Amino acid sequence: MTRAAAAAALAAAFLAAFSLGGRSARADETCSDSLHLKDGRFVDGIPIERADGGLRLKYPSGDVFVPSALVADYVATSAAGDVEARDEEERAKLEKGLVPFEGKWVPKARRDAAIKERTEQKRKQLEELKSHREWRNRYKKETKHFAFEHTIPPEIAQSYMDLLETYYDVFTKKWNIRPGPKTGKLPVCIYSDRKAFNRVSGAPYGVIGYFKFVDPKELDLYYDRLDERLTIDVLFHEGNHYLTHLIDPKFNYPAWVNESLAEYYGASQWDSAKREMSVGHIQEGRLVVIWDAIAGEEWLGLEEMIRIDRFSAIHYAWGWSFVHFLMETPAYASKFQKFYIGLAKDKGIKRVPWAWDMVEVPPDEQIKALRSYLGVKDLKALEKEWHDYIRNTLKIEGGRGFEKAGDWARTNGLEIKAKRFYEKAIELGSTNPLTHHNFGRMLIDKHEEIDRGIGLVRKAVELDPLNARFYATLAQGLKRKGGEENEKEAERLKQLAVEIDPDDYSLQLDIEDVFKD
Repeated sequence: MTRAAAAAALAAAFLAAFSLGGRSARADETCSDSLHLKDGRFVDGIPIERADGGLRLKYPSGDVFVPSALVADYVATSAAGDVEARDEEERAKLEKGLVPFEGKWVPKARRDAAIKERTEQKRKQLEELKSHREWRNRYKKETKHFAFEHTIPPEIAQSYMDLLETYYDVFTKKWNIRPGPKTGKLPVCIYSDRKAFNRVSGAPYGVIGYFKFVDPKELDLYYDRLDERLTIDVLFHEGNHYLTHLIDPKFNYPAWVNESLAEYYGASQWDSAKREMSVGHIQEGRLVVIWDAIAGEEWLGLEEMIRIDRFSAIHYAWGWSFVHFLMETPAYASKFQKFYIGLAKDKGIKRVPWAWDMVEVPPDEQIKALRSYLGVKDLKALEKEWHDYIRNTLKIEGGRGFEKAGDWARTNGLEIKAKRFYEKAIELGSTNPLTHHNFGRMLIDKHEEIDRGIGLVRKAVELDPLNARFYATLAQGLKRKGGEENEKEAERLKQLAVEIDPDDYSLQLDIEDVFKD
């Protein structure tokens, strides 16, 4: 399907979703039912029926069962559109002409007017978002140190703007970085999904974000709606590359220390409400990767790591653990910071030309400087301390580390490892719907064990029955399995996915790609 055709299909989907005639996939004046989930999500305007163990939402393309354990509160109306009283107190309020709305009982006319006004506001908001969906119509906003360009909802983008500005202040203060007077505002490009990121930025598949350190400099990444923690990790990681670049823009840091420090800061936690960040957390996925290597007696030596020409995914894990060891060990923390700065600034360290007009420090000189700054004579002794730190100090709880390791391996194309990690996470009792979905989708995408993949995605739907993308993936699996009944059900699930979340434009484009034949 062409982009124009896909756009037309999306427009049709939005118009259908907002139709005021008959039952709609969105809230409107024909249905006042409302569901509040414990995770904070709301579903309005979809008819609700009580069912054993939960609620049944009546979408145009089929029912969706929501277990009571996921429900915070709800309002259900009768077929005639009247609210059904659950007890005598509610019956008395209904007889007075009151109806429940947003946790309060208000006159019906006031509720109807509020719903009508919000429906129109939502319509305008969606038109605004749609107009900014294409990169050529992107939002632009400058903050103190950055120039943001994005196609994601403004409220989400604002949180990331706050994160980067806070990060800038915290890091430059701790590391005593003073950017030059000609340092401009770094463009930060945030794309609405991975597909747009790859298409517009030109990043190859497998890259989830990058900092371009030569002119014109910029930081690029995408918003992962299903795994926002990944988006934040990338923002912290790539942001660290920019912040350390400010130490000396003409210096090329060796990957073993540059990527490793970025991974250390990549595990930072962000409290958007308080606009605070905290560091020193565990990269659980990286730690599981290390444990996997240790189980095979594949320890990485310190000097070996320093001399590696090309840092690969497994080296990121080892490097993170080494920097975590140094930064979280009081005897080494400040010395390591001075070493990091010294690589670029210390006049006593030998540097050689690298590329463009930049310089670097050869491995022998790196080792010499590391020993000098840390005050260690024997690199093997330091290596032993590091390895003991991994054995005795770095810990994870439950299966989350295996979930993250599975996502890491899948993202990097390591399907065999991803499968092993996902299976371990599920064996440990994972109830994370994304884990089941991602594992299942990987099997479906690879055309391997499609029945098993479908079963895993069905489990994801069971755990999160109002995640539209799960239905789309399930539709994809059934389509690939083939057969008249499966293809018919796939078509229904495709429509149901759009009805559940008509705001997710990337989802609808993905659906069009899968069903374009």
